[in-house]
Amino acid sequence: MELRHLRYFTAVADTLHFGRAARRVHVSQPTLSQQIRQLEEELGTPLFERARTGVRLTQAGELFRSYASRALEDVDAGRVAVGALRGLATGALRVGYPPSMRGLVVPALAAVLRRHPGLALSAEEAVVRKLERRLADGKLDVGLGYAPARSPDLDTEAVFDSRLALVVPRSHALAGAESVGARQLTNERFALLAPGLRARSRVDAYFATLRLSPHIALESNAVATVLAIVRAGLAVTVLPEPRLADVERLVVKRLSPAPRSELAALLWRKGAPRAPAAELFASEVRARSQASDD
Repeated sequence: MELRHLRYFTAVADTLHFGRAARRVHVSQPTLSQQIRQLEEELGTPLFERARTGVRLTQAGELFRSYASRALEDVDAGRVAVGALRGLATGALRVGYPPSMRGLVVPALAAVLRRHPGLALSAEEAVVRKLERRLADGKLDVGLGYAPARSPDLDTEAVFDSRLALVVPRSHALAGAESVGARQLTNERFALLAPGLRARSRVDAYFATLRLSPHIALESNAVATVLAIVRAGLAVTVLPEPRLADVERLVVKRLSPAPRSELAALLWRKGAPRAPAAELFASEVRARSQASDD
C-alpha cells in the first residue's frame, strides 16, 4: 500500500465518481480504477459498490475512509513540520529588545543558535518605542517590550512581571538589609541607564514618589556598563530586577515601598504569520521567564 493508493481512494470516496476523481488526482480513469483494485486486493475486500446508478462506499470502504484520511493528514502535517525545520536550518531571525532585557534575550538567542547553527540571527537593541515601530513595519520578526504595547498594530504576550530593584556590590553596607527604604538611599551615588530608555523613566518615576533627587555619578544606555561601575564599588543602581544581565559579585535588594511593576511581553505584528525561528526564540524566552519566577 502506498500513499498514492490512499489519495486515489479518498478522491473516489469524496466524489463517488471515478471520472471526476481521476481528474482531481490528474491520472486517467483506467489508471485510477487499476490502483483502486490493487488496494482492494491488498485489503481483501471491496471498498466500492459499482453500479449503473453510480458508486457507493461499502461498509469496509466507510471504515477505511477515516483511517486513510487521518494518514494523509498526518503525512501533510509531517511535510509542513519538515519544511519548518528546513527553514530553521537555513532561515533568519530578527529580534528587537530594550537594553534592560539583554540578560534574558542573549541566553535565549544563544540557545536557538546552538540548536540551529545555520540560522542567521540579527539582534537589535533600542528603546521600546523604536522597536515597536520597526516590528509594525515588518523589519523585525519578534520583539520584547511591555504590555500593553503603544502601537495598535502589535499583539502582546505577557511573559513576566518586571519589578525594579536595587543592585549593590557585595561589600556594600546595604548588602545585608532585607529591604531598602528611601532614607537609606539619600547619600548614595547612582549609576543609571540613560534618559529616554523606558527602564530609566520607571526609575525616575519611582524616585519622584520618594521625593528623592539621586546623586547620579554615571548614565549609560548599556546595562553592562552600569553594572560594571556598581561592581567596582563606585555606585549603586536601580534596574528591572528579574532579568538583570550579569549580577556576579553583586547583590539584588528589594525596595520599600515596592515600586510599581510592569508586564514585560513578547511583541508580535498583528495578523502576520510567525516564522518558526521566531516561535523557537519565544519558547526560549518563556522557559527562562518561568524558571526565573520559580
